[in-house]
Amino acid sequence: MNRFIFLIRHDLNTSFRDPLFKGLMFFPFVCFILVRWVFPVLFESFPVLNAYREVFVMWACMQSATMFGFIYGFLMLEEKEENLLRALRILPVPTGLLIAVRQTIGILISSAVNFCILEWGGILPVNPSVYLLIAFQMSLLSPLIMLLLTVLAKTRMEGLAQMKIFNLLFIAPGIVFFLPQKALHAFALIPTYWSFRAIDRSLISGWNPWLWGGFVFYFGLLFVLNRVFSKRVFV
Repeated sequence: MNRFIFLIRHDLNTSFRDPLFKGLMFFPFVCFILVRWVFPVLFESFPVLNAYREVFVMWACMQSATMFGFIYGFLMLEEKEENLLRALRILPVPTGLLIAVRQTIGILISSAVNFCILEWGGILPVNPSVYLLIAFQMSLLSPLIMLLLTVLAKTRMEGLAQMKIFNLLFIAPGIVFFLPQKALHAFALIPTYWSFRAIDRSLISGWNPWLWGGFVFYFGLLFVLNRVFSKRVFV
């Protein structure tokens, strides 16, 4: 347990030393402020935006999860560049467990922020039980991005470029709410598609297939990426 606490403290200290990490760490809380106090003013000033309230909430929740994913992704890329990830194998604690701790921290923090956005943002009707599940689902983007960056990028510079691509890719499914042609549902291959549709469906009572289908999709991707991560990084 002491080793895990040390790892968490190390990650936090590293994050606060780097201006980029520090900005990314606080941005999810900025998203909550935008949803709670800024967006309502926009809706009141520009009534045409009221039809897209859920899209604004989707964007805020996505940013909360992706920012923590980028933080841990860059921390691991730094360790990857310095060959520290392979060195972790000599520790008495299983390396996979250490990586799981980092994934769990990102999930817990982003879940809490996303729940606050959905529950107390004041934009969408309140449904605490459903919003807790949606907040958890969207937080799964955090470990997903962490693994994608570590597996695909070789350096932090590559990771920075990929970060911009991932951000555009994950927000792309929001287009279906503006141009609802059937062809656009090909975005179902992108995990955020399921979360966006789950938020939209949560406004109607009853069964939410997008929510439960999204969990299957997310956990399937995380399983595959963790396997690839283990083979590519620790060989």
